[in-house]
Amino acid sequence: MYWIWFLLAAAQCVLLYVLARRGERLRDGEKEDERANAGLSEAQWPSVGLVVPVAGRDPRMEEALRSLLAQDYPRFTPVLVTESDTDPAVETIARLAREFPSLRHVTAGMAQGCGQKNHNSLCGVEALGETVDVYAFCDSTHMARPDFLRHLVGPLARGETMFSTGYHMVDPGDSQRVTLAYTLCVLLMRLLQAMSTFTQLWGGAMSMTRTAWHKYGIATLWKENVVDDCSLSALLQVRGVPVRLCPGALLRTSVAAHPRHVWRAWMDRQVLFLKFCMPGQWLLLGLLCVMMLVPPVCAALSLLGGLLQMGSGEGILLSLVWLAGIVWGLNLWRQLLSLPVSMRFWCLGFAEAISMFALVYLDSVRARGLLWHGIRYEVGRGGRVLRTERT
Repeated sequence: MYWIWFLLAAAQCVLLYVLARRGERLRDGEKEDERANAGLSEAQWPSVGLVVPVAGRDPRMEEALRSLLAQDYPRFTPVLVTESDTDPAVETIARLAREFPSLRHVTAGMAQGCGQKNHNSLCGVEALGETVDVYAFCDSTHMARPDFLRHLVGPLARGETMFSTGYHMVDPGDSQRVTLAYTLCVLLMRLLQAMSTFTQLWGGAMSMTRTAWHKYGIATLWKENVVDDCSLSALLQVRGVPVRLCPGALLRTSVAAHPRHVWRAWMDRQVLFLKFCMPGQWLLLGLLCVMMLVPPVCAALSLLGGLLQMGSGEGILLSLVWLAGIVWGLNLWRQLLSLPVSMRFWCLGFAEAISMFALVYLDSVRARGLLWHGIRYEVGRGGRVLRTERT
């Protein structure tokens, strides 16, 4: 038993260290992309259609959309897509349209047989047609730097790939456990993206050539699927098509007093998307869950046994060594954040994240569908939508 505990504890600490180093190397990759982009003339940059599904009244939305619309990119057409013309986001779009005349607003209507986000994106692409060389897709609530689009499209402009992706980072506005746990989860996914084995498209910041859009039948795929990025990533893996991670295509998400139910719903979707579209990675996620959960549980039981004079010296020593290793690894992760965070609260956030991860994964085992923006989807193999119900 001690050997299993020791191996899992060691693997957990090593994983934190390896991923932290990956995060540090992302900065070097960003600088390399900047130098490569600087070598392109303005005429070499392809025209881009930027499709952004929009819904609701998120207080971060207007500022985030403005950051996307104000990109330092020579030729791009922004298309904001809502489900209906009565969506609360329409007022925001109308204000932005006065400031950015090139903005186009598309009303998609209610989705039939696929995720609403997929449907909105498909309508955005249909509105652009063949007028652009590249289709880019972004979420509506993350802040972008002025050079974000150049970083995202750069590898396509240089002919290195047909598909590229960015990701986002959370800037925590407080030290509440849920806020920091969410920050940790997003950071974990960004660092996993930096490992080529796990690099896949993220729907919040991805781009592809128009040629690739047609070649791989993306419209047909999305018309039947619950999600955009995981379904397409699964297809590309089967076809052996690489996805290029662009470290500089990094959006930022400011979060404070993050509601637990919102975090839980987001976690549910991340795990279930993998289960339905990429079951192999979902199983690997289960192994990661075991690796993250067992060492702290064993350490807590061992230390409690020591206090009650029921534990062994070997178990207590291993618990203390593991604790030191975890704190060291988490400190490396903390250094990747743009805002300072107390180490004590950071560790509490880690414990919160592990607990939620285990709960969400366990619930995903028997799940046959998911709830997303007020729509319940019954999902079949490969992420195919079988039935929808509005709640």
